[in-house]
Amino acid sequence: MSPQAMLNGKSSQVTEQAVEVIHQRIQEGTYAIDSTLPSQRDLAAQLGISRASLREALTRLAALGLLEIKAGKGVYVISKHSKAAKQWEGEHRISLKDFYQLRYVLEGFCALLACEYLTEQDKSTLKQHYEALSNAILQQNWQAASEFDYAFHQHIIDLCHNQSIIQTLKMHTEWTKKSQILPFLQPNLAFKTVQEHEAILKALCQQDALAAEKAMQAHIIGAAQRAGVYFSRHQAFN
Repeated sequence: MSPQAMLNGKSSQVTEQAVEVIHQRIQEGTYAIDSTLPSQRDLAAQLGISRASLREALTRLAALGLLEIKAGKGVYVISKHSKAAKQWEGEHRISLKDFYQLRYVLEGFCALLACEYLTEQDKSTLKQHYEALSNAILQQNWQAASEFDYAFHQHIIDLCHNQSIIQTLKMHTEWTKKSQILPFLQPNLAFKTVQEHEAILKALCQQDALAAEKAMQAHIIGAAQRAGVYFSRHQAFN
């Protein structure tokens, strides 16, 4: 896929929902480790989607390390957790899901609070970070993209003026930076990062606190999903 396609492409909501349903069934044990999924024809019928959408969902789950697609043999469940989540949990004291949920709660509130303190200079700085992030993604420079992503988020965190939140997140700077590069493990979905940051930036520039909080929370959920971690808004505190 070309860089421009990554920015302009639209991932089917149907595919997104299929990925989440299959992921949930794997977590629940409906599709056990080492078992094969139903045939693509049967599974597509169960989910009420086209086989093309199903194939895209299966390909995405395979890229995350949950499935293995064997031509002519079927699709096998090989793990309950994404490769990123397993690597993270081998290196840190908390799960990747727990950390994304922490970011969901704290950074969402930071975006809300930041609207009270934003200056025109802050808006200009955030636009510069957003443009640098977009250009890095266009060039498929994932390390640079993650660094500009971090700068964008950190500026919002600093603007919240809540020292308890600022210091809590500062203690986990390296974790935050790592969690921001993990979503780029699926480069074909990088355009979503651009779209999500654009929504955050728009809400902040309008100083719409509730919209900024909602946009930030939606972004954290999306980033987590691209790293193979799933949770919804109502599960953020579970």
